[in-house]
Amino acid sequence: MKRYFPICILLLLSALILLTGCHHINQGAAKHKAAMEPSSPIWEENDLSANYYYLESRIHIKNEDFKKAQASLYKALAKDPDSFVLTRELIALFMREKNKDKAIEQIDHFTRRNPDNVDGLLLMVQLKKETLDEAKLVEILNRILAVDPDNKESYLRLGKIYIDKKDYPAALTLFQKMVQQFPDYYVGQFYLGDVHMSLKQYEQAQERFLKSIELEPDLVAPRLQLIDIYNHDKKKGYEQKVIDTYEQILTIEPDNYSALFSMALAYYKAGQKDKASEIFTQLGGEADSNSRLIMAATEEFISGKKFDDAIIVFSQMLKGNPKNSSLHFFLGMAYQAADKFKEAVNAYLKVKPGHTQHKKTILSIAYLYKQMNQIEPAINYLERQYQAFPKDIDIISYLSSFYDSQKQYQKSISLLNAALKDSPDNTTLMFRLGTVQGKAGLKEASIETMKKVIAVDPKDASALNYLGYTYADMGIKLDQALNLISRAHRLKPEDGYITDSLGWVYYQMGQYENAIKYLEKAARLTSFETIISDHLGDAYMKMDRHREALTAFEKAVANAQEGDKELALEIKKKIKAVKQLLND
Repeated sequence: MKRYFPICILLLLSALILLTGCHHINQGAAKHKAAMEPSSPIWEENDLSANYYYLESRIHIKNEDFKKAQASLYKALAKDPDSFVLTRELIALFMREKNKDKAIEQIDHFTRRNPDNVDGLLLMVQLKKETLDEAKLVEILNRILAVDPDNKESYLRLGKIYIDKKDYPAALTLFQKMVQQFPDYYVGQFYLGDVHMSLKQYEQAQERFLKSIELEPDLVAPRLQLIDIYNHDKKKGYEQKVIDTYEQILTIEPDNYSALFSMALAYYKAGQKDKASEIFTQLGGEADSNSRLIMAATEEFISGKKFDDAIIVFSQMLKGNPKNSSLHFFLGMAYQAADKFKEAVNAYLKVKPGHTQHKKTILSIAYLYKQMNQIEPAINYLERQYQAFPKDIDIISYLSSFYDSQKQYQKSISLLNAALKDSPDNTTLMFRLGTVQGKAGLKEASIETMKKVIAVDPKDASALNYLGYTYADMGIKLDQALNLISRAHRLKPEDGYITDSLGWVYYQMGQYENAIKYLEKAARLTSFETIISDHLGDAYMKMDRHREALTAFEKAVANAQEGDKELALEIKKKIKAVKQLLND
C-alpha cells in the first residue's frame, strides 16, 4: 500500500491546483503571446496527464531521484510537447548531471517545433554559445528581436558581435533601434555612443554619453569616453573640461587612483604645474605605505604604453619621495621603453640593493650599456656587481656573455670555473662553460663539460643537442650524435635548432632524404634562419634539387644578421655556383 500513497497525494494536489487556477507553470509566456502557449492554463481539465507527470517529477527531484524525475518529464512532454516550462525543467536536470549534449538535443527539438519561441531561442543561445557559428548566432538573435523587440539581452549580444568584428554600420543601426525602443535605458545610450566613437563621429558620441550620464548620474565609463573626446577635439577650454570630468569621477569613486593620476597629469599638461605638483608630491609621499598607488600608475601608464606620460608621473612623484626605489625602478622602465637609455640607466642606478627589483636593474643596466655600444662600461659595472654578489648565477652568466662578446674567452672560463667550485652541480654554469670552451676552440674540453651536464641531468635537451651537433659537425661518432640529438628532439620536438641538428646529423650520415625532411621543418620553425637555410640548401644540392637549393641559399643570405657576414659570403659563392649549374 505504501507505494501508492504519493500517487494519491499527487491526484489531490492536481485537483487543488486546478481548483485554484494554477496556470503559472508557464508564467514567462504571457509576454510572447504570438510565439508561446496561450495565457490560459497549460493543462485543461480534459488534459490532466501533463500536469500530473510534472508534479510527479517535482517529488522525485525533492527526493533527489533525478533519473525518475527525467522520466516523468519525458512523459509530461509526450502529452504537451510545446511546453517551454517542461523543456526547461528537463534541460536543468541534464545540466545538473553535466550532460550538455542531451540538454542541447532537447532544446534543438523544442526550437524546431517552436521556431519563434523567444524563451526557447534564448536558452538555445545560452547552451550553444561556444559552438554556434557567428552567422547562425546573428540569425537567431535577429529572429528573437523580430518576435520580441523588447528583448534587451539580444540587442546587447548582437551588438557585441557587430562591434567585435568591427561591423560598425550594423552596430550603429542596431543600437539606434535599441534607444528608440528604450530611450531611458542608459546602457543602450552608452553603446550607441561607443559605436559613434569607433566611427569617429565625436559630436554624436558626446551627445549619447551625456545622455547616459543624465539617465544614470554615477556612471564612470561614459565620463572616461568624454575625456577621450575632449582630448581628441582639443576645442577651446578642453583642458578644463578634462580636469572637471576627472573631478566628477573622483567624487563618484574617491579611490580611483587611475583617475587621480590622470587628473594630476591633465593639470601638468594644462600648465597648472603647481596644482599638478601638489597632487604628485602627495601621491609620492604615500607611495611607501600604499603599494596600490604605484601599481595603479604602472598599470595605467606603463602597461598602457603611455611611456612619455609615465616619465612625467614617476618623475613628479619622486619629488615627494626621492628615495623610493620602486619609483626609480618604474621611472627606469618608462625611460627604457621610450628608448631613452642614458636616463634609464641613471634611474636604475638609484634602486637600492635589497629591493625586490634590484637584480633586474643590474641586468637591465648592463643590457642598456650594450645597446649604447658601451661594452667596457657594461663589463666594469658587472664586475663590480660580481664582487658584491659573487654567488649570483645570473650576474655570473651575464658577465660571462659580455666577456664572450669581446672574445675574452679565458676570462669567461676562469669566471665560470670559479663559480663551479661553489656550485659543482649547477648545470646552467656547466653548460655555459661548455659553450665558451667550444667558442675558444677547446673542443675536447667542451665535449667533456657537456658530458658532465648530461650526467647530472640526462634530460637537459640543450646539452644533448650541443654535444650531438658537435660530433655531427666534426663528422665523428655519428651514431652517438644521432642518439643524443634524437633524445633532445623527443624532449623538444618543436625546437628549430634541435630539429636542424637532427637534419644535419642525417646529412653527415649520407641520409639526404631524412636530412631534408628535418631541415625543411627546422627552416620553417626558425623563419629560415641563415645557418639552417644553408644546411637545407646543402642537402638539396646532394639530391640535385638545384632550384630549391638556390631558393634556400637566397633566403639564408636575405636573413643574415650582423654576426653572419663571413657565412653570408660563403653562401653567396654557393649561389653563384648553383646559378651556373642551372644556366648550363
